[in-house]
Amino acid sequence: MTVFLKIKALSKRKPLIERVPFDIDEPVSTSNELVAFIVRRNVDAYNKKAVDAPLFPYLTDVLLNGNVSGKIGFNDRKNENPQDPDRAVENALTCFGDGIFRLFINDTEAGFDEPIQLTDGDEITFIRLAMLAGRIW
Repeated sequence: MTVFLKIKALSKRKPLIERVPFDIDEPVSTSNELVAFIVRRNVDAYNKKAVDAPLFPYLTDVLLNGNVSGKIGFNDRKNENPQDPDRAVENALTCFGDGIFRLFINDTEAGFDEPIQLTDGDEITFIRLAMLAGRIW
């Protein structure tokens, strides 16, 4: 089944991530299972990205595609260490339980560990509620 993911923050007018198709190929029956599935899939994708990817593709396809979208990114990762999916899921569920973000399915909020039913084409929205502050020196 294909659903669409969006990520928003309260402090922003536009979504951080517009509607992105996302395939769910395992049964999920609670909001926690959905969060865990999405986190694991994204950690796996992150771990498969090349560390310091070669430069040649960026001189051709990426630059041409970036001119259309207005953003040129290298889509690589700088951290050599693979991320632990179990730790990422634990962190995401802690944040979900603590109210750092909220989960909506088709404009209806899904609470922590609440039963859900997904259908093909549903829109899943994560809204980050915590305002982050601080600086990097």
